[in-house]
Amino acid sequence: MIETTISNTEIQAIEYGKIVGKIEFLLSNSVMTILHTYAYENGRGIGSLLMQTAVKWAESNHYTIIPICSFAQHFLASKQL
Repeated sequence: MIETTISNTEIQAIEYGKIVGKIEFLLSNSVMTILHTYAYENGRGIGSLLMQTAVKWAESNHYTIIPICSFAQHFLASKQL
C-alpha cells in the first residue's frame, strides 16, 4: 500500500519504506505552487495519488493551487477541480 506524507515543500509517496514518487511545491499567501511531480514507477497511479493528496490538503487549508508542472496542469484540467 502506498502512503503519502506532507512536509513544508514536498508530498512523498512511500511504499514499504521506499519513496516511489513526490511533488515539490512552494507555499505563499494561501497559494500552493506545484513545481514538479515525480513518479518513479510508471503506470501505477502514483502521480494521481500525489495530486489527490495535494488537492485535499489545499482544500482543507484554504489554499489555491497554481500548477507549474505539466502533469499537475493536466490532472487539474481533466478533473475539472
